Amino acid sequence: MAFIADAALSAFFDSLFAKFSSSNFNFVTEKQVRKEIMTWETKLRDIHAVLADAEEKKMENQTVKNWLADLQDLAYDVDDILDEFATQALGRKLMKAHQASTSKAQKFLNSLHPSSIMFNYKMMSKIKDITGRLDDLATRKINLRLENYVGGPITIPKSKPSTSLVNEDERSSLQKQMEYSLLANNPLNYMSLHSTF
Repeated sequence: MAFIADAALSAFFDSLFAKFSSSNFNFVTEKQVRKEIMTWETKLRDIHAVLADAEEKKMENQTVKNWLADLQDLAYDVDDILDEFATQALGRKLMKAHQASTSKAQKFLNSLHPSSIMFNYKMMSKIKDITGRLDDLATRKINLRLENYVGGPITIPKSKPSTSLVNEDERSSLQKQMEYSLLANNPLNYMSLHSTF
């Protein structure tokens, strides 16, 4: 069950990164907000790089398990904020289509609409909260000494156990080789060889 949850978190991160890099991300128009969200992407990618190590260590370390739970909560909140921006952008797009025939003065007044100002204020508060939580997770990642596994966790192949015992097939083959060798050198040794085995 843990493997399914781990795969789901990793897949969720992939969908988040797709949102960051999609053309739909152009809905964030304010420069400071865009800069902050781009910083999120960088930090989330750094955290995503240690996900395999964290998933491996969580069975033995409750602190890592808590870190992963906090990371999952944060990832869902980031996704919600990106969705809110996308919804707001869609609303603006519809308003622009409706206002195509209005005057420049009317367009300027609509940009100062209280709902637009309230949205920006509400979002800045959420952005600061997410940034703080993200910084906390990044610091905890360092303190937990989570490492970046390129291509996933490293596994060391198990070798066969060594033994000094010879199985019957090997013994039979070895015996035939010895018989041939002795016969080739001295046919009289064949009789002495069979008496010892």
